[in-house]
Formats: sequence, structure tokens, C-alpha cells
Amino acid sequence: MAISRNYDTSWIKTKYSMPKANQYLVSRRRLHQKLNTSLDRKLTMVTAPAGYGKTTVVIEWLENSNLPASWLSVDPEDNNPMLFWRYVCAALDKMAAGINKDVEYVFTSQELLKANIQINILIDRLTGVEQDFLFIIDDIHLITNPLILRGLSYLIKYLPPRMHLILISRTSPALELAKFEIKLQMLKVGEKDLRFQEEEILQFYELRGLRLDTGEVQKVESYTEGWAAALVTIAMSMEKDSVSNDMIARIARCRHGIYQYLKDEVIEAWPLAKKKFALKTSVLDTLCESLCDAVTGDSNGRRMLQDLSERSEFLIPLDDENTYRYHHLLKNFLYELLHKSDPASILELHARAAAWYQEQGLTSQAIEHYLSGQMYDNALMLIEPQLADLAGKNDYDTAISWIARLPESHRENSLDVAGLYADYYASLNCFDLSQKWIDRIKELAVKIDDPGRKLYAKVLFSLASANMLMREGKLEELFSIMKDVGENEYSYYKTLEYFDFNASDIYFYRCPIYKTAILFGERYDEFSEIARKLRTVITKHPGYAPLVAGAYLYENNRLEEAIPYLLEALEEARSAKCPGALVPVMVDLARIKRARGDLPGAFAVLDECEKELQKINKIHWNYLINAFRTRLYLDTGDMDIAVKWIDSSKLSIYSEINRIKEFELIVYARILIARNHTDDAGILLARLLSFTEAEARPHSRVEILNLLAVLAYKRSELSSTVSYMEKSLTTGIEEGFVRSYIDEFEPIIINILKQTARQLRKEEGANPELITYAKNLIEQTQADLRVLSGTNIPVAAAGIKDLLTAQEIKVLELLYAAYTNEEICSSLNIKLRTVKTHTGNIYSKLGVKNRAQCIKLVRDTGLLD
Repeated sequence: MAISRNYDTSWIKTKYSMPKANQYLVSRRRLHQKLNTSLDRKLTMVTAPAGYGKTTVVIEWLENSNLPASWLSVDPEDNNPMLFWRYVCAALDKMAAGINKDVEYVFTSQELLKANIQINILIDRLTGVEQDFLFIIDDIHLITNPLILRGLSYLIKYLPPRMHLILISRTSPALELAKFEIKLQMLKVGEKDLRFQEEEILQFYELRGLRLDTGEVQKVESYTEGWAAALVTIAMSMEKDSVSNDMIARIARCRHGIYQYLKDEVIEAWPLAKKKFALKTSVLDTLCESLCDAVTGDSNGRRMLQDLSERSEFLIPLDDENTYRYHHLLKNFLYELLHKSDPASILELHARAAAWYQEQGLTSQAIEHYLSGQMYDNALMLIEPQLADLAGKNDYDTAISWIARLPESHRENSLDVAGLYADYYASLNCFDLSQKWIDRIKELAVKIDDPGRKLYAKVLFSLASANMLMREGKLEELFSIMKDVGENEYSYYKTLEYFDFNASDIYFYRCPIYKTAILFGERYDEFSEIARKLRTVITKHPGYAPLVAGAYLYENNRLEEAIPYLLEALEEARSAKCPGALVPVMVDLARIKRARGDLPGAFAVLDECEKELQKINKIHWNYLINAFRTRLYLDTGDMDIAVKWIDSSKLSIYSEINRIKEFELIVYARILIARNHTDDAGILLARLLSFTEAEARPHSRVEILNLLAVLAYKRSELSSTVSYMEKSLTTGIEEGFVRSYIDEFEPIIINILKQTARQLRKEEGANPELITYAKNLIEQTQADLRVLSGTNIPVAAAGIKDLLTAQEIKVLELLYAAYTNEEICSSLNIKLRTVKTHTGNIYSKLGVKNRAQCIKLVRDTGLLD
């Protein structure tokens, strides 16, 4: 774990401010009419090569449409998913105030970001917008990151009903559109549409005070083929009010030699001061007076920007504060020209830009220019203080993109860089690589003479090692490492608020540090010492220490002992506003309520959890709470609520599986089984099983194997049933799981466990401990079911026969066959009073109130199949 100091995130507001229309715009009504139909489509693609006026057309149409719209201009640097989606959320905040705040926390976790949580929040929030609105992303061809493109495809698939997306691009972006079947919902505006026609060419030059006769207009149209960039270039090169024949002859070279034409006909004709200004400022992405003056060393920034903006569409105004950017055509040309004419100046220009950004407190932009200017010492000096908080926020992409551009000597000799890489690789479970960088911290520490710095290195080494070893489950080594540093040494660096180890797991036994529960159970004193030392480096207690204890006791079916620890963890997590501990705590408390037969109490705990999450404003946890609530309803046989949840969950059996979505997909699989969609359930569970094995998630693996065993049991596939359960038991006994079986609340599990135990007894060389383990699980599960059978809480599904007497099963079969009470009397040769007693017992054990509910439950669950 890196040690925190300070972190600054710099945004450029102009990126999500809509550019202003040029004063010399030609009104292109035919294109406006076509764009008007975009309100009938999900997606509009405006696609053409550079210089066709794509952006200009959309801006003009927007200014005439009076429709609410958000805008985002992207750059090549925006291929960082965190940066891209931050800009998207900032741009859309004007459509639903508070979106930016709601999603900010998502960018602290790579897992959340890759799971598209920010997009789900956007979709949910924007679905409430009642008026049609537009979102325009300009220069989308610059986005090549597959994660971003997949995210955009996901957004388009579930686009809110009032939202219309317009993508402006030089090429068709690699979006997954075909499988969404939205071709009829997509409008295309292409190169042919954007070409200027003769009438528009005439208006274009008249607005600039330039007169062309019909023949000259036809020549311009013929040579340029209506290419807007060529029309602008010609206008910039004209010194008189007419077009000379020589000029028209040279136009033929425009389409394939625009750069050469710009140089020969435009730049060479500029005054020297204007030419120097344009070349020097070509290193900048955004232009404003003070920045330009700082880079050029002159004080003519305002005048030059005003001069360039007149009669030119190659300089794009970004807001009302005299901020601009060059059109990509002109910027690329100017930078190439600078590189050829004065390459030695480029590094100095970047250095000046970096110094200006640093002075403004815009750290990210300063770092970018220092790196481009090869001023690596300055860059590293700014990068190092950011790394701890970047690691704490899981924003490794930004950090690594900076570090990768440093020379090896700078990377290899920085304690903070080594700490960052150690945490990064540990978060990916790449423990060999993490260890390599931890060793590097130790090597660097040997070379340090300053006592304070040496102590810093010692603590950094200890924390980075602890982070890796807790995730790796190497508890012996963890204790040894932590023992080498005294509590007073840890407390010297008490700068972090707290560590939140869990970004998305609803059960503690699925979060990255779950193996610490073993330490609590087997070596309590060592566990206490480690917890105490880690608490000295944080200013708030997030609740993980008592949660480890409570979760361990819960999983071992020691519910009464678990409660005090869970309540302590609840208070700490609530006070620290740490959702990674809060949610598993409250879910365990709800599970205890459920185990005691207090289903209303369980729902009340979940309601309280949602209230606490509102204070924290980390919305993705609500998705998991809703999934867990659905699981409880499923236990009661309320299929209507389960189906409604599916409809709103954006899930399918082929959804991408990750840690964030895993629990929701498991609940989805349960619903498929309950609805007898066995083929789909089998496909999804097989995919989930592969995921849990690849990601080494034993707690999830046991649940999935149990469900596969249930699925096989319902299909009467005895060998598969036993095979799945044997694999589950093998993992379960190794990890010490108990409640993972009891919490199925299905008598069918008892049947499966019995069948598996019987089969194991027959097998030569079978593990006797596995048979004993299965027997203990049967006994504890039966005990829990007996508790539930005395309450109003229904016990789910097909194995309910274990709770019914033989005579009650016969009565149930006749009830399901629509026999009247009198017919049951006759069929079973019993009295009416006895029939009513049996039916009352059946209703009580099934948790239903009448015959109709009883028949529905039997039908839905396949109870008598």
C-alpha cells in the first residue's frame, strides 16, 4: 500500500463545453432537415474525412434547433477509460444535475469502471429526463480503446428513451451495433451529404465579401468536390475580391496535398509574427491568451487569436471566455512544420506550457507537457505525490501512463513508483510481479541515508507487503512482515483515511482479503496484533477488523457469537462511511434474521442498508442489495418480483462476467432454475463456474456447484448431481464453509448431500472426512429447516417432502390433482377433520395461506415432479 500525500485531478471544462458557431457560417438547410430526423433515432453517425465541416454542421443545426444538448470533444489522450467517462459524466451533468457527483466514486475502482457501473448510473439517472435531449461526441475516431468502445456500445443498447446520441467521426467507430439490431434506429450523414453544392459555395464566399461568378463557382465545385477544408483554404489565400485563374488551377492539388497548399498559399503569405505564433502554439491542445503568451514569450496572444479566428474555420472557439483550439488539420500541419523547421524549440515550448499549467494548479496537464518536453525530473517531482492517492482510488491507468514515459533510470529509482507497481500488480493477483517491486523498495531503502526517508521506505515496504500477502493468503509471512515494524513507526505516517479493500463483494468471504478470517479463527492473537498495527496508519476505522471476526463466526454457523462483532463492525463502517465493510455486515445481519425465520426483519435490515448507502452515495451497491432482496423473495416463491428484477437488471446468460456482476448473475441463474429454464441456467452456471475457477473465488464456486447439483437433480441426472456436490464439498471442507450450504434453505440440498454421502461410501478410497463433513452439513441444515418450519417463512422448492409426513405427501398430491376435501376423504379413507388437519399442516410448512397458493407453489417449484 502506498502512503498518501496529495492528489489533484485537473479537468478541462472546454472539452465538454459546446463550441461556438463561426460568424461566416453558411446555412445548410438540407442537412438540417436530415438531422431533424435524428430525434426519431437512437444514434446518428456523422462520418466523413477531415475537413468536411462535420462539427460545424452539427453546431449550426443545434443552435437553430433549440434542443437541450450536451457536448464532448475528445482527444487521443482520452483513450484512458477513467478520463473518457469522467468527461462524459461531466458533460451530461447539465441534463440531470448530480450525475457527476453520483458517479465520481466509480473512478476510484478499476473493477467498477470495467463493469460499466458508471454507465448504469448514467442510464438510470437519464431515464428520468422527460424532454428529448442530445449528446454529441466529436472526433470519436480518436477513441480506439476497446474497453471504451464496448462501454459506448453498452450505452447505445440501453440508451434512455429521451436521449439521442450523435457521434462525429472521420471513420466508422468499432462499435458493436449489428447485434443490437438498431440499423433502423440509426441515421447516417456521410461525405456525400456534407459536400458543398454550388449554391452553398456561392454563399460561403459571399459571406466573406468575396465575389465569384457562376463559372468560377462551378470550377471551385469541380476541383474541390465540395470539400469544406479546400474552400476555407482558398478563402484564406485570397488577397483580392476575385479568384484568379492561376489559383483555381492550383486548387486541383487540394484534395491530396492540402498541407502543401496551406504552406505555399496560406502560411507563407502570413506576417512573420503570425507565423511564429501559430507554429509555437501548435504544441497546445487548448489556446487562451495567457497560456499562449507564456509559451511564445510574447504578449500578443489576444490579438493573434482574434486575427486567426476571423474568416477562418480552422480555429474553433470553445466557450465565451476567448478559449480556442486549432482544427486538427491545421494543428497537425503546424506541428509537422515546426518539427521540420525548428525541432530544437519543441522541448522548450513544452517546458513553458508545463510551467504555466503548474502555476495554475493543473497538475495533470503540467505532467503531460513536462513528459513531452523530456523534463523528466520535473515530471517525476509532480508524479510522485500523486501516486498514493491514485493507487488508493485504483486509478492505475493514469499513473502507469505517466510512469511508462519516464526513462528507466527514473522508474527504477523511485520509492513511490515501486510502491505503486507493487499495489497495482497485487490488485491483479499478479503476485510475482508485485513481489518484484516490493523487493525493489527494499533495495532502494539500503541506499538511503536520511533517517526520515529511510523510515518512510521501511513503512512503505511493510504496507505494500501486507497488501499483497493478505490478498495472497500467506498469513505466516504476513505476520512476520508486520512484526518487523513497531506501532509507533506506523503511526508516524498516519495519513490515510482508511483502506477499503472491498469494491463490490456482497459477502466478506468473496472480497480480496477473505483469508484473514482464517487468521482470526486459528491464530487470534496474531490477527489482533496485525489489525492493531494497520489501524495506526489510518484516521478512521472502517469496520474490517470486527467484520472479519463476524463473517468467520457466521460462516461457521456460530450466529449468536457473530452478532456482537457484526454490530461493532456496523458502527465503525457507518461512522467511516465505508461501504466495502458496511454492505457485507448488513447482509450478514439480514441473513441471520432470515435464518431465524424473521423475513420482515431481514428486509428491514436491507432497507436500513440502503438508507446508509444514500449517505455514502455509492450507487452500485444498491444494485447488489436489490439482487440480494430478490434472492430473499425467490426463497418465498414470489416469482413476480423476481421477474420484475430481471426486466430491470440488464442481464442475460451471455452478459460479461466480472466481480461486480457475479452475484447478480448467480441470482439470475437461481431465477432461471426456479422457472424451469434449465438449459439457459446450465449455460450461465457453466460460464460462472469457469470464471470463479479462473479468478480463484472458492466461496462463489461452492454456491455455483451447489446450484449445478440442484439443476442436475431436477433433471434426474444422478451421476452429475453427485459429481457437482462432491466437488463442492471438496472445496467447502478445505475452506471451512458451513452456512454456504445451510443458506440454500432448500430441503433438496439435504437429499443431494445424502445421495452424495451414500455414493462416497460405495467408492473405494473415498475421503472419509468428506463423508463426515456431508453428514454434519445435513444435520445442521435439517436443524435450520426445523426452525423455519415453525415460522411463517416458506422453505423453498422441491425437497420439501423431507418436512412432510408420508400421509401429508399423499394429501398434497391429491390437492394438486384438484380433488375436493370430500374426494380426498374417500380416496384415502380418512375423516374430513383429518383432511383439514393435514391441509393446515401442509399450508403452514409451505408458508402459504390457501389451496390456490399451495397449488401455485407446487407448480412453480416442481415440488411433485
